Amino acid sequence: MADPRRLGQRGAYRLGKLRVASARSGDRAPREPSFGLRRSRALVTWWLAACAVAAVTLGFGAALGLWFLPFVVGIAAGAAPWRAPPAAGLVVLAVAVGWGAALWWPALSGAPAGATARVIAALAGLPPHAAVGVAATLLIGILPGLAAVWLARAVTRWSR
Repeated sequence: MADPRRLGQRGAYRLGKLRVASARSGDRAPREPSFGLRRSRALVTWWLAACAVAAVTLGFGAALGLWFLPFVVGIAAGAAPWRAPPAAGLVVLAVAVGWGAALWWPALSGAPAGATARVIAALAGLPPHAAVGVAATLLIGILPGLAAVWLARAVTRWSR
C-alpha cells in the first residue's frame, strides 16, 4: 500500500481486482475471500442425526421418568469431536424437542397437562401460566445438559 489516502476505499486492498478481471473474461463468478468457518455437509448431517437420536432418547426417557438423561446426552455431546457451540446447540435443541414432546403427548391424549403446568408454576413461585411451567421444565432439563457439555469439554481438553 503505497498511498495511505486510499485506505478504506474500493480497490485499495486488491480484493476488487479479482471481480474486474473475471468480469472481463466472462468466466464463472470469481472466488472471493471468506473469513468464515468452512463446514462440510457431512458434519451437518451427522449433527442433525445426533440431534434426532438424542431428542428421541430424551423423549422416551422423560416419559419413563429418567430425569438424568439430559446430563448423559450433554456428556456425550461434549465428548464428541465437534466444537463447543454445536455441542451446546445439540443439547439445547434435543432437550427442547425431546422433553417438549414428552410434555405435549399427555396433552394430546386428553390429560389436563395445562392445569398441571399452571399448578407447578404457581407452587414454584412463578406466574401461574401453563407456558411458564412448561418453559421452566424445559429450562430445568437444558441447564444440566449444558453443564455436562462444559464438564466433558473440560475433561477431554487434553485428548484433542
